[in-house]
Order: sequence, then C-alpha cells, then structure tokens
Amino acid sequence: MSVNIRQALAIGVFSTLSMDLLTGVAIWLKLVAPLPPNLVGRWFASVARAHPFHTDIAQSAPVNHELMVALPVHYAIGIVLATLYVWGTGELGWPRSFGIALAFGLCTNVLPWLLMFPAMGYGFFGTHGPDGTRLFFSSLMSHAFFGLGLWLSVRVVSAP
Repeated sequence: MSVNIRQALAIGVFSTLSMDLLTGVAIWLKLVAPLPPNLVGRWFASVARAHPFHTDIAQSAPVNHELMVALPVHYAIGIVLATLYVWGTGELGWPRSFGIALAFGLCTNVLPWLLMFPAMGYGFFGTHGPDGTRLFFSSLMSHAFFGLGLWLSVRVVSAP
C-alpha cells in the first residue's frame, strides 16, 4: 500500500490523537503519571531559543502559552514519526501489522528517554523526574498507545 501526503498526515494526527486520548484515560485511572503538558511546552520553547538543557525545567521561567506551544510541536513530531513508520515499512517490505506498529511506537521512547528527559533535568529514562511522576512507565504506555494508533489509522486509511 502506498500512502500519499494527505494520508500520512492523517495517520500522524490520528496516531498522536490516540496517544493523547488513551494517555488521558490512563491518567484518569491513575495508571500513569506523566509530566504536565505545560512543562513540555516550556521545554519546546527553550529548545527554540537554543537553550535545551536545564537542571529542572519546572524551575525555569514559564513562557507565554506553554500549552499552545506544546500542542503543535507534539503533533508535528507525531506526523513525522508516523510518516517515517509508513515510509520505512514500505521500503523494507515489512507488514504493517499490529506487532510492527507497536514495536515502532515503543521504539519512539528513545526520544523522551534519551533526549527530552535528560535535557529537562530528569535524567536518562526520566529516573529523576518530579515527585509524583512516573516518567519511564508513563512514556512507555503513551508510546504504546501511539503504536496502537499507527496500526488503527493505517488500517482505516488503507480500507477500500
């Protein structure tokens, strides 16, 4: 199945939306305890200002509209990753199965575990996150939800 740009965008948006909605349910059920989204927006803004490294992003000065910064960047990353998944599975000839989509979603944990959390001051894998958070497990679950969204959205896009 080849995918055009519009379909890749839809897959990325739907996958990221599924990640956000299912993570919201998991938060409500108290299964996960991720960072507040405003801190993610604060970090994205600091990266844009060429200041990506912090001892604790929560102690950094807030920026205007942190949630409005977080949302489009988060979705842009999701779109890029979903496009990479669709392109990569097509190029490698891999089936776009649930297992492959889930594995890809879980592999995207490399970004928060090895880049974002350390740069925010929370250590590799988020091991030194703020009190009350469970960054490693929360990220693991959220990215599994992203993988589920990839699988579902590819199926919807490829339906006759």
